Amino acid sequence: MPHKIGSRVVPPVHRAWDPDDSVDFHAARLLLLIDLCGASPGPYIEGRTKFAKLDFFLRYPGFLERAHAALSQTSGLADTFVARHAGEIEAPMIRYRYGPWDHRYRQFLSFLTARKLVTVTVSHTPERVKLTSAGKATASRLAGMEQFEPLVRRCEAMQGNLATMSGTDLKNLIYDLFPDEVTNTPFHQEIRP
Repeated sequence: MPHKIGSRVVPPVHRAWDPDDSVDFHAARLLLLIDLCGASPGPYIEGRTKFAKLDFFLRYPGFLERAHAALSQTSGLADTFVARHAGEIEAPMIRYRYGPWDHRYRQFLSFLTARKLVTVTVSHTPERVKLTSAGKATASRLAGMEQFEPLVRRCEAMQGNLATMSGTDLKNLIYDLFPDEVTNTPFHQEIRP
């Protein structure tokens, strides 16, 4: 049975809803990320490293704020992003070989591919995750929903700066800016601000 994405997804009455347990939530977040931070034509994001590092900044608004402050000092960004709730983390990531990672990316991308919302091209390196026309339409509807406004705001903050960087540059930025929280965290441990 196909899963729905959006406001009709209701948690069971017996327990509070944890967004990290919802494939629907992860799928919606990734659609917004590709749509708002992807390259043209597409939009698409090229490379697993770039995909994961942009998702890291989307999941951790406090780290996005700190990266924006550092970038504004070096590149003269006019407006820096300010997190409304810097400690807010809907879905934590783990420290893996090349920094922040989520071992469920294959599951999330399979979910989106099966619903014909994205295509994943692996015939060339690096891999490319691209929105289909149905994915663009879905992302556009999600972007207009009030409950996704914080994610849209974070994606918009990455446009023109973090979203234009390569995966390697993003990885290096994360290692440089967050040595205690990411770089020195043992492998397979949850990343916490």
